[in-house]
Amino acid sequence: MNSIKIYRSALDGKYYKASGNPESLRKFEAGGVIMPSDISSVQAVTVLNEVLGLARPNYNLRNVCRVIPMDNLTMTIPIATGLTGQRKVKPLEEAELSKQAYTDVKFDLWKNVVHIAIPDETNFKSAFPLMQMNMADAGRDLPRMENLDIADELEGVITEKVSGSPYVDWGAVSSGVSTTNPFVNIQANLNYIQGKGFPVDFMAMHPTIFGKFVQNTYVRDLVRAGMATVTAQNGIPQSGAFTLPGFPTIRVITDYALTETPTSSVGPILGSSVAPGIVLGSGPTYATVYRDDNKDADAYKIRQFLQPKVVIQNALTMMCT
Repeated sequence: MNSIKIYRSALDGKYYKASGNPESLRKFEAGGVIMPSDISSVQAVTVLNEVLGLARPNYNLRNVCRVIPMDNLTMTIPIATGLTGQRKVKPLEEAELSKQAYTDVKFDLWKNVVHIAIPDETNFKSAFPLMQMNMADAGRDLPRMENLDIADELEGVITEKVSGSPYVDWGAVSSGVSTTNPFVNIQANLNYIQGKGFPVDFMAMHPTIFGKFVQNTYVRDLVRAGMATVTAQNGIPQSGAFTLPGFPTIRVITDYALTETPTSSVGPILGSSVAPGIVLGSGPTYATVYRDDNKDADAYKIRQFLQPKVVIQNALTMMCT
């Protein structure tokens, strides 16, 4: 079985030949920059480039994280979490030194894998470009898995901070009028996070909940009056990012990995990505393209290394029922 292994560095974005077995060494080391004459390596780079290009628009929940690029699979990184200044300093009075607060975050990246093999019989009989179709599928599945990983961390670690302002079905209607105003709940949670000194810049939820939100009559009336707008973030509606009506600096991130029906322990999330509330350890992407003559098949395997971790609980809150 002949194969070529390459990886894309998370630090500089360049492609390298993999030296040794990076997964067992827990560290990726460059075995040389890939040159145009390295035909097999160029093929692996082409596959990886195409898959990552197709995947890029679908990394929705990455938008709620501070992304930390790393090429080592195990690392401890000090992440700045706060700096306090001094108010009303008098003339000729020296301000006290402000000490940056750091939290040591330990990463042990895991891998998500897409492994595809195309038998010669299937290739020869097909009238379609199977490799390109499979790469498109891989480009959808890598971000799907990352979104699930981030959603698991968010919903498994974050706690409800404002128990007196529960989520009540934003889609419930009586006589054509919504029975609850989402902004009451949202404002209470915004006040909590910003009261802790963290700027809220995102609200994350399942698309079904967002659909109820934008159809809520309280929200709809504000939009119709021109007092609020719902716009696609960066003009890309399919990215699942919108601005929160009335709060143009707060993005609404939607993804199907998040819980669709809120419960007493999980619901829409508000938070600060700059605090950071949650970080994403984003490791290298490792690709193998090979020919398996024993099975008469062409194949490729792509491994994406990552780990999301909640860092500051007070920078994140959950709107539960």
